[in-house]
Amino acid sequence: MFVHRTRARDVTRGVADGRALLGTGPGASAKVEELIDELRADHAIVIVTHSMQQAARASQRVAYFYLGKRLETGDTTEVMLRPRNRRCADYLTGRCG
Repeated sequence: MFVHRTRARDVTRGVADGRALLGTGPGASAKVEELIDELRADHAIVIVTHSMQQAARASQRVAYFYLGKRLETGDTTEVMLRPRNRRCADYLTGRCG
């Protein structure tokens, strides 16, 4: 799968070309998330993002990394609502990050 950075107005063309896209705005993100929903039945999708909102919308499982170390992994809802790791909880609540 080819990951391509594009502008929001180019998203439709990129999806039509069969490429997964990394957009730069809310419209592009929505298109990318729609594509993820379509592809997830047959493919494993890995998203790297600093947007907890996007991670919550687009993922089934999440991993929280800090300085290259994985501190927490689990079901998206579980990690977002009840993180076990203090550093992860601090990031999700805005106390650090």
